Amino acid sequence: MPEAVTADGGAVERVSTLDGVRGLAVTMVLLYHAGQPALGGLLLQSGVDLFFVLSGFLITTILLRTRDRSDYFRLFYGRRAVRIFPLYYLVLAVFVVAASIMVRYGVQNDLGFPEAQQLVDNQWWGWLYQINNLEAFYGEQAFAGLAHLWSLAIEEQFYLLWPLLVLRARRRLLLRISIAIAVGSLVLRAVGYVTISEDFAYYFTFCRFDGLALGAAGAVIVSSPELTARWRPAIAWMGQRWWILLLLILMPLSVALCGGFTVLAVAYLGFVLAAREGLLTPRVTGWLHGRFLGQMGKYSYAIYVFSVPIAQNVERVTPTNVQLFDMVFHIAVVGAASYGLARLSWVLWEQPWLRLKHRMAYT
Repeated sequence: MPEAVTADGGAVERVSTLDGVRGLAVTMVLLYHAGQPALGGLLLQSGVDLFFVLSGFLITTILLRTRDRSDYFRLFYGRRAVRIFPLYYLVLAVFVVAASIMVRYGVQNDLGFPEAQQLVDNQWWGWLYQINNLEAFYGEQAFAGLAHLWSLAIEEQFYLLWPLLVLRARRRLLLRISIAIAVGSLVLRAVGYVTISEDFAYYFTFCRFDGLALGAAGAVIVSSPELTARWRPAIAWMGQRWWILLLLILMPLSVALCGGFTVLAVAYLGFVLAAREGLLTPRVTGWLHGRFLGQMGKYSYAIYVFSVPIAQNVERVTPTNVQLFDMVFHIAVVGAASYGLARLSWVLWEQPWLRLKHRMAYT
């Protein structure tokens, strides 16, 4: 039975390089939302897919190391709840209450939030972590203001059943299941894009499980010395050719929806595993260990939650009407405001809840 290896009683040691990967992912998301429309030609929203791969890898690693415990489900769900629920439900409640007040007094248009009524009407999709499926059929406007939380909803849905599969399946079977889920997501997304809609392909739950499943496959690989040895040359190859990621994020969204997101997730998995195994180039390793990405990684959850609503309000300000200069202004303001608010949230709200993890330690 594994002992706790982190200060808060976690079962998996922290890897600073992976904190840097998390910081890179949230930086990409921030640049995508704050840098529109100048950065619209880049697939920077795939920072979400990097989050998916990293989350699938880390969570499955924890599950594999703790599945012999009698308190396997209690500790996993308890520790996930104190990390995710407090900030998510606080922000959701604040937005719903604010939207309700705007609608009651009829000031939503004056305050620049004409979709307030839709947020109030559709709020239960948010309380039940179903935002992504709402948007799959009705678009982002159906949950305006918090539409970006679709990716968090998909993660929570994945973790609802995944622990049971990890508990019951042998490692090699789990690897096959992970790959089958990824392939199934690719096919469904491509078919859905062609036959239903772009929103369906982009947001529907089973269209976006490939990143999480591939991350899980990576966790299975590194949990087995035999599989690690077999895959190490491929991991090292990706670690030396990380620049492939820069080429992949240049693909058009239409290509990404027809298979490109899965290809990108495979490349992200190679990058994550190379970071985990110390196989990245020294320069990239130095970036990931740097203070900037380390801090972005530490506060990534709150930055992700806050940055999009901030960006949606800042984008209304165009101080120069020159796209390049306004983009730099937006990124600077959104980045500074998101980081500052995330640090405040960490100290005043998230950390007090995270102390509860000591009561759910893997001891």
